Amino acid sequence: MAKIHNATLIGTLWALTAVFVWSGSLVLLRLGVTTHLNAYDLTALRFGSAALVLMPVILKTGFAFRRLGVFGLVLVICGFGAPYIVLVSQALQTAPASAAGAFNPGIMAVSSAVLGAMLFQDRLGWLRGIGILCILAGLLGSAWHHPTGFTTGHIILILTGAMWAVYAAVVRRARVSALHATAIVAVGSALVYLPIYFTLLPKRIADAPLQDIMLQAGFQGVLVSVFAVFAFNRSAELLGPVIGATLPALIPLVTLGLGLAILEEPAGASEVTTTLIIGVGVALILMGRGHKPVPLPKTMAVK
Repeated sequence: MAKIHNATLIGTLWALTAVFVWSGSLVLLRLGVTTHLNAYDLTALRFGSAALVLMPVILKTGFAFRRLGVFGLVLVICGFGAPYIVLVSQALQTAPASAAGAFNPGIMAVSSAVLGAMLFQDRLGWLRGIGILCILAGLLGSAWHHPTGFTTGHIILILTGAMWAVYAAVVRRARVSALHATAIVAVGSALVYLPIYFTLLPKRIADAPLQDIMLQAGFQGVLVSVFAVFAFNRSAELLGPVIGATLPALIPLVTLGLGLAILEEPAGASEVTTTLIIGVGVALILMGRGHKPVPLPKTMAVK
């Protein structure tokens, strides 16, 4: 019994660690684009540092060409790589971090549920249906209570949530592990994006304080891309797939709290209510998922 309680406690701590890191990354992106760095700088720092850490994974396992194919590889890198972070960073110039913490997980969950039903014959069911309605209601409420309503940033966050869902669907279909997929995204983004960044894109990094650069590189590149992935997978091992996978539903609320503490963003009753509704919706979708085994297509089979 004591071992079970210890495993539950440790698993919960791992899950909460992952949630705080993911939420903190959104807050720091918002801080970065509203102070000394731009979206292109933040993307370069994230994938430049992450690629250095995860390069050994790619050297050992490769880019999974046989499983993903060229098109799948492009979708994976675009869906959660440099284009995704550039867009999220651009969105955070006009939308608060709390909006990213609500919109991204919310749209991710809804889009993943719909894609799962279309591509993998996952059952939606009444639980997931209620979750989808909660998320949509919460997102509308979040935009309604924002002083300027739907900003360009809110629209971009809807797009990035859908992009992540496509990334997740491709990774699931190809049966690529979380760490391997993260390494593919990090190294692939670095190889493609960094030459473009250094030669073509506008930069503010030369004028930024060194501590800002080190903070963003370490947090976004190492904690988010490596440590949070390990923490989440470890929590799922200790808590079980349903409970461990459901705890990320706390991201909207945690991001709201961190945005209040670090950025002094408003967190009144309306913001808290809509955030809780979205979090409940995400939890219901994650709790209600039921996957059917999907045979690996011959074109994706590992030889």
